[in-house]
Amino acid sequence: MRRSPLRDALEAMAASDGSDVQPLAMLVQAVRPSRSESKRGEAPRFMALLQLIEHHDDLREGLSRYVHRYFSGKAISRTLTDAGMPSGTFWQELQQRLTYKVLPYQPAPETLDHALINAFFQEGDADWVSALPDGDVVRLLALLGVDGIDARERHGLLMQELFFAAKVLALRIAGRAFDGEVLRMVPEHANFNSPFVRLEDALDRYLDQLRLGEASRRPDDPERMPVLVLLDDCHAAIADAYRNSEALGITFRVNQHLVLMERMLRRLRGVLDAIAPPAEIDGRTALARMLKEVVRISSGRTRVGAFIQESTQVVAREITQHTGRKGEHYITTSRSEYLSMLRSALGGGAIVAVACMLKAWYGSIEGSLFFHAFLYSMNYAMAFIAIYLLHLTLATKQPAMTAATIAQALDEGRHDGSMHYDSLSELVARVWRSQFIAFVGNVAMAFPVSLALAYGWNALFGPELLAHKSEKMLHELDPFRSLAIPHAAIAGIFLFISGLIAGSITNASIHRNVPLRIQEHPALKVVMSERWRRRIARAYEQHAGGVISNFWFGVFMGSVGAVGAFLGLALDIRHITFAAGNLGLGLVGIDWTTTLYTVIASVLGIGLIGLFNFIVSFALSLILAMRSRGIAFQDLLPMLVAVRHRFAREPRSFFFPPLDRSAPAADPET
Repeated sequence: MRRSPLRDALEAMAASDGSDVQPLAMLVQAVRPSRSESKRGEAPRFMALLQLIEHHDDLREGLSRYVHRYFSGKAISRTLTDAGMPSGTFWQELQQRLTYKVLPYQPAPETLDHALINAFFQEGDADWVSALPDGDVVRLLALLGVDGIDARERHGLLMQELFFAAKVLALRIAGRAFDGEVLRMVPEHANFNSPFVRLEDALDRYLDQLRLGEASRRPDDPERMPVLVLLDDCHAAIADAYRNSEALGITFRVNQHLVLMERMLRRLRGVLDAIAPPAEIDGRTALARMLKEVVRISSGRTRVGAFIQESTQVVAREITQHTGRKGEHYITTSRSEYLSMLRSALGGGAIVAVACMLKAWYGSIEGSLFFHAFLYSMNYAMAFIAIYLLHLTLATKQPAMTAATIAQALDEGRHDGSMHYDSLSELVARVWRSQFIAFVGNVAMAFPVSLALAYGWNALFGPELLAHKSEKMLHELDPFRSLAIPHAAIAGIFLFISGLIAGSITNASIHRNVPLRIQEHPALKVVMSERWRRRIARAYEQHAGGVISNFWFGVFMGSVGAVGAFLGLALDIRHITFAAGNLGLGLVGIDWTTTLYTVIASVLGIGLIGLFNFIVSFALSLILAMRSRGIAFQDLLPMLVAVRHRFAREPRSFFFPPLDRSAPAADPET
């Protein structure tokens, strides 16, 4: 007959002298629910444990004896102060968490951490333990004869450990709060009136009086109340720092400090509640909650996804907000804005046609793989920067920018109901028609200009260059016989990354106060007037993000083929506007002697390339923008339904502006 793992674990604990953690690990393994049970909030084997020790005195006494022996003298303060707290920079902590997944951290055997890490070593343990009803955990403690927190003497080990943990947390919070870059976010708190200074002072008084027996452990003790008020004040100060990030910018380092301070404040509040439990719960319930909490924070030390989300959310939000402000230039409302977008897209298409011709020429120059990657990268980069500085439009730059605007609108009106989703569907229609006319303008100009350039090149230098390249150019547009669609998706990824670069450069410029530093540069004051310094500073402030992001977008586009050749992978990019230009060059190169299939496949390929440029860059940008604002993906569903209804009701609005609207023309920039 098969023995019960639960009974085996209990018998091992009864036979143990209480010096080894392995019997505890066996019990947790036997009790641990399956993944499906945990998702349903069920822990059937924990309930079986309670029933088993209720009906078998020998097993209950053995478990009680093991628990009292093993946990006697175990220090809990390190768990409360260190577990789940990032100990270094973002990248150091990420590396450490990944390392702990493979090779778990092993603390000193005399600490509670040692028991938690070796028994509750699965990440999911935090979830099912947290979901256990307080009453069931209290029932277990009662069966084992474990006293509640209210029965612990203030000079006992547990209370001394709690006092020490509270003191360490307060010191660390104050230390982080007075970091120079954090103070820059809330300069009004750089004095003795800072809530972080006063929190440490108030907590010191409270803990001293508790140790001396001059203060009670009641939740309403007069010495405790100021500490709780100051905890709220500290949370408010951190909220002020986050609010100021829009005006001052924020770095990963500052965000990491603020995230850690918030976590420490919550941890400190939990420790204070353990010292003086709320009046509505008894001592064993307070102990049960504390034990569940220490399991939760210990099991979370290897969680990577949640750490990345928490650590990057605010910075990503600032980056996408700066990107979103650019995106507003790409969304047309009135007929005049629509026509202005068309004109700027026509100009962008003309510049791209020139870049197509130059790339074809560069490809004929003998040189190394790196040499060609450099030429192609500079060709793309200069074209994109020229489009940006001339206030023209490159259509596929829109999705990465406008996605942030849509996410912001979704966030601001999530609680407004159907009216909000109707206005969002109107915004999507405006985005789509703006993208449509930008595509039309780019393609409509890139194709004829490339034809003219091709004929001019043939007249001046002969047809050999394009005749040699034309078949390859046309083949690369065929969505059925080439990798045009995957390569269009790669271009979409680069469009997304370039949008992030633009936002991050703007955010860093604001946080580091770069424009003012340029304007007040002592060396520049010697050689330039204030007027010129101010103009340079303003130019940097307005254009640094755009110029740098377009430069790197060009580098990505121009070098990916060389990287693919080096790795032996078929990597390349396809961009709708360049595809239209290459179609013109290819047709002239073969002197228009091609099949109807080639023409149809090329035209279809250009459309699909544009679609995948749009879909990939827009989807990635929208996902990031939504995650940065804590928006669940299911919140998109009502918006998509509203968009579908609007398209069925007003399909024209997705391609053309209303006839009766008029507004000042937008100033689109790439």
